[in-house]
Amino acid sequence: MKRGIRAILTSLPSLNLHTVMLAIVQPSGLVPYVSGCLRKYDELAGNGLPSAMPPMELRTDATITIPAIDAGGGMSYRELVILARITMAISGGSIFEIGTYNGLTTSVFVLNSMPGSAILTLDLPEHFDEVVNFVESDRGLVSSRRLGLVPSLLGLENRYTQLRCDSMVFDPANYIDSVGLGLIDGAHDLAHVQRDTMTMARMITADGIVLWHDYGGKGTFRPLTEYLNTLGRRAALYRIPDTLLAWAQGNELKKAVGLTQ
Repeated sequence: MKRGIRAILTSLPSLNLHTVMLAIVQPSGLVPYVSGCLRKYDELAGNGLPSAMPPMELRTDATITIPAIDAGGGMSYRELVILARITMAISGGSIFEIGTYNGLTTSVFVLNSMPGSAILTLDLPEHFDEVVNFVESDRGLVSSRRLGLVPSLLGLENRYTQLRCDSMVFDPANYIDSVGLGLIDGAHDLAHVQRDTMTMARMITADGIVLWHDYGGKGTFRPLTEYLNTLGRRAALYRIPDTLLAWAQGNELKKAVGLTQ
């Protein structure tokens, strides 16, 4: 009942005949449809973070590789392409991912990074059952995840390091100022997003790039969006057009969270 009320309230700003018809014929599609409409409206209207692409200086003959495997996890094809291009453009530092799931984005990092690059990906311990504070969609992902599935299918098992720890207690001391590219796509409750962002701010190099996934959400991901908007008022953070990705350069993120002036 509460979920239905939330869906209706979320739909009010974009209420029209199509919204009403969708609510009748396909109620489960109402929230994704409305959320997508409102997210696109914010992007076009200039609400939230400004739109900009990260720096990606690539050769004109550069070729990226995207796994031909649909393993879930939420990344769109456009987002995977952008992730691959950024990976190829990064010239220094390791790659660190918070939120492995089935390893699709991990594989993108492996396949498009320079030979010998250190790639680390962090996810929950195997029998983690303390998900009471997670948002509903994250609980489902925790129960359905198959860590290493995609890298295993592609024969990439030995080309990255899998870390197993709740990011709320993960100690980044061994990785301070060493990460050239970071991706935050773990738990989406506000506490995890804040902790993961601070962790990544400590690990990223000044000229590195940090990305967040699921920016712009209006439902359960609204706290993530509002938190990044707050950081964006303190330093330069951006959204990538037509995606759920937000990004910042390392020095700007450090400034946003108070690590530097």
